[in-house]
Amino acid sequence: MALMIAILVIAIVVILLFSLQKPRSNKTIFDVQLCCAVSGLLLGLLWVASVGHFYYAWQLPKGKIQQDVTISGRVLSGGCVPGKYNNEGAGFHYVVSIATVNDESTATFLNKGIAPTPLAAVLPYAFNLSARLAHKQYKFSINSVELVKSSQRSLGSVMQLIRSQASEKPAGLQCLHNGDMFTAVVKLKPAYGTANPVGASRQQQLVSQFIHATGYIKSIEHDKTAHEHSLRYDLATTLEAQNLNNLNWWRALLLGDKAGFAKDNWVLLQRTGTGHIFSISGMHLSLIAGICLLAFTPIIFILRQVFDIFGSVQYFLASIISLRLKTGDGKSKTTRRSKLLTIKAPIRTIVLCLLVVICFFYALLSGSALPVVRAWVLIAIGCALSLSRNAWRPINIALAMLALSLLLFPLSMLSASFYLSVGAVVCIWFLVTTWGLQRSPWYASLIKLQIALTLIMMPLTLIWFDSASIIALVANLITLPVITLLLPVCLLSLLLLHFIHFGPVQELASALFQTSDTCLGYLLSFLNQLSGFSISAFDAHLGNGATLCLIAAFVIFLLPAWRYKKVCVLILSIPFFSFIQKWLPVNNEQWTLHVFDAGQASAIAVTKGSRVIIIDSGAQFNGIAHTATAHLLPFLESTYVSSIDVVIHTHGDNDHAGGLSAVKQHRLATQASFHSPTAGCERGKRIQWQNLTIEFLWPPKGNKQDNNAMSCVVKISSQSGSVLIPGDIEKASEYALLTREINTTRKITGNREKENNSATARVSLPNFSHLRADILIAPHHGSKTSSTDIFIEHVAPEAVIFTQGFENRWQFPASEVVTRYKHHKVKQYLTSYHGYVRATFTRGGYHIDTHRETLHKRWYLRGISPRHLEAQPLLIDN
Repeated sequence: MALMIAILVIAIVVILLFSLQKPRSNKTIFDVQLCCAVSGLLLGLLWVASVGHFYYAWQLPKGKIQQDVTISGRVLSGGCVPGKYNNEGAGFHYVVSIATVNDESTATFLNKGIAPTPLAAVLPYAFNLSARLAHKQYKFSINSVELVKSSQRSLGSVMQLIRSQASEKPAGLQCLHNGDMFTAVVKLKPAYGTANPVGASRQQQLVSQFIHATGYIKSIEHDKTAHEHSLRYDLATTLEAQNLNNLNWWRALLLGDKAGFAKDNWVLLQRTGTGHIFSISGMHLSLIAGICLLAFTPIIFILRQVFDIFGSVQYFLASIISLRLKTGDGKSKTTRRSKLLTIKAPIRTIVLCLLVVICFFYALLSGSALPVVRAWVLIAIGCALSLSRNAWRPINIALAMLALSLLLFPLSMLSASFYLSVGAVVCIWFLVTTWGLQRSPWYASLIKLQIALTLIMMPLTLIWFDSASIIALVANLITLPVITLLLPVCLLSLLLLHFIHFGPVQELASALFQTSDTCLGYLLSFLNQLSGFSISAFDAHLGNGATLCLIAAFVIFLLPAWRYKKVCVLILSIPFFSFIQKWLPVNNEQWTLHVFDAGQASAIAVTKGSRVIIIDSGAQFNGIAHTATAHLLPFLESTYVSSIDVVIHTHGDNDHAGGLSAVKQHRLATQASFHSPTAGCERGKRIQWQNLTIEFLWPPKGNKQDNNAMSCVVKISSQSGSVLIPGDIEKASEYALLTREINTTRKITGNREKENNSATARVSLPNFSHLRADILIAPHHGSKTSSTDIFIEHVAPEAVIFTQGFENRWQFPASEVVTRYKHHKVKQYLTSYHGYVRATFTRGGYHIDTHRETLHKRWYLRGISPRHLEAQPLLIDN
């Protein structure tokens, strides 16, 4: 904190010194500009660092974590709209400003967690709650609920309910709407997410929205809910009454609400690259601003004619008065003339102010989406400069817009929308000034601009989404003009339908809507045809550095010719072709263990060269195997794996085999062999794979059970090291592995938690070299029914990895299990704390890297240790 204050003082002093200094030469002016730029950069870094510091300065009090608390608040945005129940699986998105927590003021509650400071009072704080609940008394169940923060500059905190699903349509209207006041019982825990090398980072998304905690809603007191519907909800009701065939698309276009989109709709937007068109963004705001200026043209003409007439009358009257004032001295004439009424025409001021106000209300209509707000800031800056008659260069306007956006929403720089919005604006200005598009015909300029913009923005989409659309150019060239024509017509029609209840006007507006809906239907059919091509889009998992180099190469290519231009373009393009490494010779001595952060689940892979073994594939919820499809398989593609040879699911539970179907359907697994406790896994079986030995140590041959106790126990070894993966086995199975004896009269289960460990200590055991391993994946995620002392002693691992979820309800790993491993001096890694864990085996041994600590260490991806292990400091330090 002291360092931040010192930087602030230095920056302010430097700015004051150079601003008070009178420039004497061009060099002095350059020095002043340079020092001001450096000082501004320091202030910017200080601001962002301060916001990050205060984000982590406040945390949930430990007594409030995972405890029932009663909150009361107001839904700010994201409330349900009419017709959402008509779509199966449609979600509710509630953004709620919290007034009290347990009848205690939110301001008092929040201030308990941070150090006293004047800045603390103006910083926004919020919660994000996500979990499951059943609301049976209303015949209404919510399967997945999240409360997510929306930035609010108030002492109240903010929540958003996201991705909740109705199992059946309620008899009455039970969902919350924008403006509603409500009371609910919730549980809270710190905002967190999985950390993997490939795939979207939920934790980064939460930080970018200034979210502080997650949890779940237990109940909502609907009898205390006060419904206060907003204008946006009323417009949605009016839109619903039109019975449009493409209602969900009109909601997205006119109200910025995409909650009704099905999976197919999202796929269509992704494969055609038209997502920015079918959601209210800066492009739509600029379109509305341009249409307003066109609409103001006849009004401006009429006003000018009126003011010209008044001016002529004024001049005529002034001439007559001046003839009558010929008597007297000149001073008296001048004084009297100066008192004549002067009529001026502030048309420009009126038009620009109206433009800013209209754009402001349109931004509110979109739900104050950040891209729209950033565009409104840009328009406001342009209008202010025009009114003040200051001429700024485009680069100065862009920097001012960027500075104000970061000042208002500093953590938005962690989101994709920030870079896509700012990148698009900068690219447009760059292309206009570089190519001189203002001198070309408008249609030629638009086509050139669209082509260049699509190519430049493609690397940015690769960075954030690991995919890009090949047909985006064609889709945008067709879609953009159509939406440009339909959007203003339908927006005006919607406003007429809502505010003017005059028969002919209603009929005209309704007819326009129906015609526009038909046109939109044809457009969507065309886009569906385009997306149906197999080459419409491609997935590419490139590093950020390689993609940024490609952007720089393309920008230099567009610049005027200079001496080393081709050389720079060639050098900057080289990292993009990193995929050629799959044809390069590989190190046959090296193999790698990958343990993914799958939440309360397991997903593991072993790679050597371009081949891979998968052991477990994570969980599946609502038919989506998120870990397999978003992290595991994309990671393998990013490492240019050519084939998945072996797939082992230790047992059939969802948290281990949820991604089985996704793996089977993947193109890399066409020749893979699949193993499970009842098919392929049997004690004594060995497979030689890429000079590695795969040993199956459990279950016994002929096993017909697929449960925890009969999980596949797999050991992978080479001369450089070994890994033991025991699935979810528990004490009885561990003892069976140690004794190598099967008692067929005794049913092995994993529920003998009260079995005495000391009884096994008296058993005389031989040398169990077949169990020894350098790295152990903790049995059953670290359950207290597993990892017995004698098992740890005979495996003798140097490191153990717990695959468990953050603040999971079973409190894995159990405190006593952590104590046992610590007693045996085993290094312990938690996927919930360290994220993705990578162990690389070479001829000289192995070394372990983790995503949060070494591979991708970022301040906003800080690991949080489980509360129940706070008395175990060596868990993280050893």
